[in-house]
Amino acid sequence: MGKRRKGREIVLQSLYASLISGGDVLVVLEDQLLRRESAPETTTFARDLARKVKANRPGTEAWLATLISARWDPSRLGTLELCILHMGLTELKHSPEVPFRAVINEACELARRYCEDGAIGFVNGVLDRAAHQVYPDAAAVPAAGVLDDDDDDAESGSPEGGDPDAGDLDADFGDTPLRGDAAVDPGKDC
Repeated sequence: MGKRRKGREIVLQSLYASLISGGDVLVVLEDQLLRRESAPETTTFARDLARKVKANRPGTEAWLATLISARWDPSRLGTLELCILHMGLTELKHSPEVPFRAVINEACELARRYCEDGAIGFVNGVLDRAAHQVYPDAAAVPAAGVLDDDDDDAESGSPEGGDPDAGDLDADFGDTPLRGDAAVDPGKDC
């Protein structure tokens, strides 16, 4: 497993654990890091990402609401999906050194590993839409191959195996009507 991939996994687990325990995500992250034997690069990456997620949470939540509210009922999102989306959106906006396709691919890998099957396409679609907003010129160019930002575990292809509709939210979820005017609760998740 690559250093950044492992770092993202540790941050995801820390975000989730902080929600369950009510603890501060940075304190929970330090506890998680103490329990593992991670490379210094992994630890540095995880700390940096967790700080960015925490510092930018209000803006990320507002952005997420605009990305999904018109096409999906936010109350149907699971806690893990919200945490993955928060991490991905934070990286897209606040970590320009990480290629946006790597951010999307890594978020899809986390969804594949920790969430139900349908979450992968949803995470992919939301982050693809966000990438088009952050990088309007670059996001319009089709992926050229390597999507992973770790040299030691690079993969090629699209997160959804070349599915042309993978970035379209309706491709995986149909035209599901919203169940109400629910919005993402800023205090609820991630």
